[in-house]
Amino acid sequence: MAGGQRRRRGRPHRQPARRILVVTEGTRTEPQYVEGLNRYLRSRGATAIVKPVSVGKDPLKVVQKCVEKRDEAAQNDKEYDDCVCLVDVDEHQTLPAAVQLAERENIRLLISNLKFEAWLRWHAEHKRSALTSTQLDDLVTKLGLVKGKILSQSFPFNQVHDACKTARVVDPDMRPGRKGPDPSSPMPILVDLMQGADRGYD
Repeated sequence: MAGGQRRRRGRPHRQPARRILVVTEGTRTEPQYVEGLNRYLRSRGATAIVKPVSVGKDPLKVVQKCVEKRDEAAQNDKEYDDCVCLVDVDEHQTLPAAVQLAERENIRLLISNLKFEAWLRWHAEHKRSALTSTQLDDLVTKLGLVKGKILSQSFPFNQVHDACKTARVVDPDMRPGRKGPDPSSPMPILVDLMQGADRGYD
């Protein structure tokens, strides 16, 4: 029996992986990216659960859906450790209200300017010129990152840390709820969370 007790004491204690709820405005490119990044960062002690929501381009509704999904999970004893929403600037009229709701609900609202493709671009090049929405679409297609709204099967997730460096240079004041310069993306905040780190951006 004593020997059995020693064996039990010797077992390594595994910390449960942090669960991150990621609600995306986009229903294709963003979920594909986060899921691919999840696979790339798999050993980091955190798991992102992606929930795209079909509410059109409305960041307030995205945050509202995030609140719903978070509360539903809590009722089923499947609480999330962190909640994140990914939205684009575009010409949203509801963005200020979305920022306020996210702050009240302790949800990290990550706003890409002009849109998410600005973040994808930095996995292939580190130029920081402002582009129109159409120019961004054309560029990420030309760079072989996206075809239509489908992420390339050979997307260079291994360049994510270089993309983070570029994003931080572009917007050193990045934080949830902030609309940064054009172009900018606070995606490094999510990358940190997915690696089990939190730099205290709140």
